[in-house]
Amino acid sequence: MEIRLRLTVILLVLFSVFSLVPASAHAETAAAAASLQPFLEKAITAFNHDHGVDIKGVYGASGNLARQIEAGAPFDIFLSADEKWARYVEGKGLLDDEPLPFAAMPLVLWQGGNEEPSPALLQSGNLKIAIANPETAPFGRMAKEYLQAEGFLTKIEKDGRLILCGDVLKTALAASSGGADLAIIPLSIALRLGEGKWIKLDTPPQTLFGALVKGRKTALIEEFWKYLRSSDAESFMDEFGFLPVRP
Repeated sequence: MEIRLRLTVILLVLFSVFSLVPASAHAETAAAAASLQPFLEKAITAFNHDHGVDIKGVYGASGNLARQIEAGAPFDIFLSADEKWARYVEGKGLLDDEPLPFAAMPLVLWQGGNEEPSPALLQSGNLKIAIANPETAPFGRMAKEYLQAEGFLTKIEKDGRLILCGDVLKTALAASSGGADLAIIPLSIALRLGEGKWIKLDTPPQTLFGALVKGRKTALIEEFWKYLRSSDAESFMDEFGFLPVRP
């Protein structure tokens, strides 16, 4: 009887302790464009180490992430590959503040092997070109606009040589695994591949925007957002070809 009573007291104490944990407690999560993954993986690791926290990153096409936030996904900060999708979420009343530009990223033409690609290859009648889905991925839209501006798009589509992928990570995977001969991707992803050759395309860099999600602001995620826009994160940006942008 005495042992049973002690066990009951212990269980009651444990229940009381755990019930003190706020129901609203959550692990901070950054929803980020796939192009940011190489940079953010290192930046998040450094920030977590310095602050003793566990912020996590979720990556994908900006349009898909925006719609997930609209559907109530528990993301704390949205880092979009362009202003359009950041403004889309803002227009739904789902951002805590105005989206701010924080980085810029060049677009490149990537090819496997040891030969540097040339834009002239895009006119070849038998080479397949992979780009991210222009409907949801800003760098895919940027790639399509480049092809159109250069007069390549109509023939590429007519020949059935355009391969659309879900985001820039999937685009790079398609090309590096042989599913396409060329890929038009952000420089960060080309550097992440660590193989093949690339050249920057003659088009202005894409500007990336970010903001905190409404109702999800914490002191920690605010500090993380400041960190991403500070000189402390610039070494990670430099490593993967990002150019810091200050509003």
